[in-house]
Amino acid sequence: MKPIHQIIASTAVALAVGLPMAASAAPVYLNAGAMVTSKINQTIDSGSAHVGDRFSLTMTTPFPNGDGQYGNAQLYGHIVQVVAAGQGKNAALAFTVDRMVLNNGRQGNVSMQLQSQETQRHNNLSNVALTAVAGMFVGNMIGKTVFKSSLGGAAGLIAGALYANNKKTNVSLQQGSVVVTEVRQRVALNFPANTARVNH
Repeated sequence: MKPIHQIIASTAVALAVGLPMAASAAPVYLNAGAMVTSKINQTIDSGSAHVGDRFSLTMTTPFPNGDGQYGNAQLYGHIVQVVAAGQGKNAALAFTVDRMVLNNGRQGNVSMQLQSQETQRHNNLSNVALTAVAGMFVGNMIGKTVFKSSLGGAAGLIAGALYANNKKTNVSLQQGSVVVTEVRQRVALNFPANTARVNH
C-alpha cells in the first residue's frame, strides 16, 4: 500500500497535467451577434466568377471580444449568385461564408450575414470611348453611302455612347477588400477530432 503522501503527490501531478489539457480541449465559442472583420484573399468578379467558386478571407482587427485567438483566422466561402453585366442588365455577385478555421486548428461551420463590403464597380469610360468611335465610323459609312450626307458620323457617335452607357459594368471584390459579417448563430470552434456544431 502506497503511503498517503505518495498518493497526494500523484494526484496533484495528474491534476496539474490533466486540467490544462482539459481546458485547452474545451471549445471556443463565437457568439451570435459578433462582428467579424476580414480581408478577401483573392479577387472575385461578376464578369468571370461562377456559382460554386470557392474563396477565402483572413480575419483582421477588431476581433470578437478583442480575443487574439482570431488573429489571421481563415474564413471560407463560396459564390451563390453571379450575373455578368450586359446590355440593360445589372451585374450581381452574391456569396456566403460558411467555415472558420483558427490558427491553432480549431474550426467550425459558421452562419454569417453580410454587413458591408468594398464592392467596386468597373470603370466604363474605356468601353464608352471604344463604342462611340465604332459608332461614328459606322454612322459615317451609312450617312455617306445611303444618305449622301456627312451627318451620319455625329448620329453614330451619340448612338454608340448611349449603347455603352446602357451596358452595365461588372462589379468585383478586389483582393484585400474589407468584408464585415455578423455571426447569426452561436458556434463552437473545436479541434478537428471533435465535430464543430452550431448551437441553436
